[in-house]
Formats: sequence, C-alpha cells, structure tokens
Amino acid sequence: MKLAKAQILVTGASGRLGKELVSLLEAEGAKVATPSSHVWDITKKAQPFIWYWVPKLIIHCAAYTDVPGAEKDKNTAIQVNIVGTCNVAKFAKVCNAKLVYISSDYVTCPPLGVYAFTKLAGESFVGPKDMIIRTSFKSRGTWGPEALAKVFHPVYTNADWTDIIAKKIVKAIKKDLTGVVSVGTKRKTLKDLALQEFKGVGEISVETADTLLGYHYPRDCCMEITI
Repeated sequence: MKLAKAQILVTGASGRLGKELVSLLEAEGAKVATPSSHVWDITKKAQPFIWYWVPKLIIHCAAYTDVPGAEKDKNTAIQVNIVGTCNVAKFAKVCNAKLVYISSDYVTCPPLGVYAFTKLAGESFVGPKDMIIRTSFKSRGTWGPEALAKVFHPVYTNADWTDIIAKKIVKAIKKDLTGVVSVGTKRKTLKDLALQEFKGVGEISVETADTLLGYHYPRDCCMEITI
C-alpha cells in the first residue's frame, strides 16, 4: 500500500503506539485524522463525525490496556475493547476502508485474563481483507533509576520498544498484509529487554507477580514472528 497522500484514520492516536504511528505515517506523506475520544466515543457511536474525506485505512489503536485493572473493571474493558472495536469495524465497512486492529500477544497465552479475552474477542470483528496485529511494546525509560527498578522474571516475549514495533507495523501496512500478523523481535526475557536500558534492574518472580497483580501473569507469549 502506498502511504503518500493516503487518507488514514488512527484511533488512540494520543497513546504510546498511536503517537509513533502518526509520526511515521505523516513522514510517509499520508493524510492522517486523529479523532480524540471526545470527538468519537467508540463505545457509543459507530461513526465519528461528518467527514470531509473518507479514510481508506483505519488503524485501531484505542484500547483499555490496564491489564490488572481489567480484572476489577470488566465492564469498561468490555465496552472499550469489544463494543468499541465492533463500532470501529462497522465504520470501516461503511467507508470500505481496510481495518488494522492492534491486538495483543496476550491472546496467545492461556489462561486468558479479562484483558486478553477482550482483545481476542475484538479480533472477531476483523474482516478477511483486514489485518490483525498481535504484538507487545514497552516505552523507553520504563526501567531505570528514576523508573521501575525491578522486572517480572522469567517472562518470555517478542516485545520491543514502541518505536521499533511502530516501524514494523508501518512495514506490514506498506506490504498490504492481511489476516493475523505477528509483530515483534527475537525471543527474549522481559529482563533482557529491561537490561538494554538499565543494567541494574532487579527481579520479581513471576509467581509473586500473580499475587501482586491479582491474575495469572503470562509466562511465555512468544509467537512465530511475521515481521
């Protein structure tokens, strides 16, 4: 897919991944619309506002991503991740636009918590010509002397920094891939990722994480990487 002058709508554009994607898409010459939740509450409306142009691509980043919070506030997670995704998919069909749904690598790792269940349910609204991105990303600076001092261990992942994952997602879009696309980098522990920026990072056992967070923390979400 050619991105120059392409009309693209990005939900959740103020989030970590959304910001990175918007910057990359605009650098490619795309025309990007970024409606906020005040302009388009995806949990209540299947159409955002009156359009001056119709998007040909919709990248759905908006999501309820508080994983432990989802265990306590199931309704909000369901409204945003399931009802909201359904509404975005409906709008994509009205526009005859390709939908790129940002899912999660957590959907591959049973037992599923509430967050993972809602993200997997959201995948059901994606059409055969659309794209599901299963991925995981962390903000640079997550671990450090002024940030988190410890990391859950051992946890195996294909996650990487948000800027790296965003570039891979744009690459998948340019290739016009469809279906489930697993985006990430080589298999590693979460500690390996943390050590890239903070050599003094400590450990919290993953069993302790279960108790601290109130749900079964995924031990191994590694996928067969597509891109």
